[in-house]
Amino acid sequence: MNKDDSNDVVRLSRRKGPLVEYHHNESMSEELRHQLLVHVYLKFARETYESFYEQLEPGFLEFANDCDVPPDKYEPVLENLFWWRLLYEQALEPSFTHFHQFITHNNEYFQDWPVLKSWFMKWYEAVPTYYFIGNQIGKNGFVAVEIETEKTVEIFLPIPAHQPPKQGSIVAGILLPFCDDLYFPIVPFYEFDIRTREDIALHLRHYLEELCNESDHYQVFVRIFSSLLKVEAISLNNRT
Repeated sequence: MNKDDSNDVVRLSRRKGPLVEYHHNESMSEELRHQLLVHVYLKFARETYESFYEQLEPGFLEFANDCDVPPDKYEPVLENLFWWRLLYEQALEPSFTHFHQFITHNNEYFQDWPVLKSWFMKWYEAVPTYYFIGNQIGKNGFVAVEIETEKTVEIFLPIPAHQPPKQGSIVAGILLPFCDDLYFPIVPFYEFDIRTREDIALHLRHYLEELCNESDHYQVFVRIFSSLLKVEAISLNNRT
């Protein structure tokens, strides 16, 4: 670690004091990484599932059935739809206060860790999209290319039990920023069967071009997701 990196770690490890702004390109101490992943990310995710998942699951199951998703792939479809819905809700409806309530209920904690409050605000900017998976980096990291913008990102998986997608596959998911310019998915990606990659890529490009002038990125995502799941099912059925 060079001197500048060391200064970044010290600054982002500071606890008490005025608001500390989170910056994606800076490093974090091991303690701060732990606090972010365990006491903010996982805690918020758990509370959100407990509050909303049961009431939303039937609609997501209907969506999966309409798109001919096989039962063994329900989980990543439902989980990504769940976070798509929650993020869309907070973007669309100011009266939806779940995200703000988490900050309020954990005000004392965020006073001790102000940079994590700044980081948590990045959830408001998260938008689901599609990626092409490149080379693996270590045991739990890999490179991906956002298909719409062709931006290259480095991703790591914070939960060791989650397996990285296959190299060369196309996935759908939602990324959060971490540190050192890294990202991580809120939940595991939906990974389209690699045997259907050419069909998926062809249709995805067509839909992105067709909907490029649409301003509602959440609606664009779910419309394309529905279509691609059907393309995947048809493509696999034609191979049997």
